[in-house]
Amino acid sequence: MIKMDIDDFIYEIKEELICYEEIGEEGADNWEREFRQWLSAPGKKENVEGKGDRARFIIADESEIFDIADSYLEALESDNIKSYWKSFQ
Repeated sequence: MIKMDIDDFIYEIKEELICYEEIGEEGADNWEREFRQWLSAPGKKENVEGKGDRARFIIADESEIFDIADSYLEALESDNIKSYWKSFQ
């Protein structure tokens, strides 16, 4: 189990997203904006521990970073972004 600072988590995801030609930097920035909206929305976040500057995102291992990026690409390709964020954890 890895507990990552939220900004570090965002950085890692964005770096992976930028590698996808279909997403690029603009798409990675969109993911960050949407993630921050998801993060600030009310409700329990299963993979988030703490609040504010002390918040951490919990992942099982580094492969989850790739899975998150892959899932986002699939959601973009299938025009299913709302479902992606609805089930994001």
